[in-house]
Amino acid sequence: MAVIVSILGVLIVTIGLLAMVQPQRLLNFTANFPGPARFRFAIAVWLVLGIVLLIVAPECRLPQVVRVIGIIGFLAAVIILLVEQSRLDALIAYWIKRPPWILRISAVFAIASGTLLLYAGA
Repeated sequence: MAVIVSILGVLIVTIGLLAMVQPQRLLNFTANFPGPARFRFAIAVWLVLGIVLLIVAPECRLPQVVRVIGIIGFLAAVIILLVEQSRLDALIAYWIKRPPWILRISAVFAIASGTLLLYAGA
């Protein structure tokens, strides 16, 4: 089951690398994703990520780290649900207007988190 954590790590690193190399492509994808679907998708992704990480954490090389990231993912889903779609859309609109270098800085955190999960699941 720990291999699931490694797979999630690879996906997160891949998204981070895409944001690093082609930030506009990622921004366009996000901007063109329909609002209600984007809202449900964000909740589902964070919820699944959080639950999966919490379930498989004991089998990982760094169980505490995986558990903390799982809790963060679960809480992110709950917060997005409480914030409501209009505020999520406003936050996304704000990020879309930022210069590409800001997204690249954020991508560094995604790459680091994904690498940590990759190591923890190996």
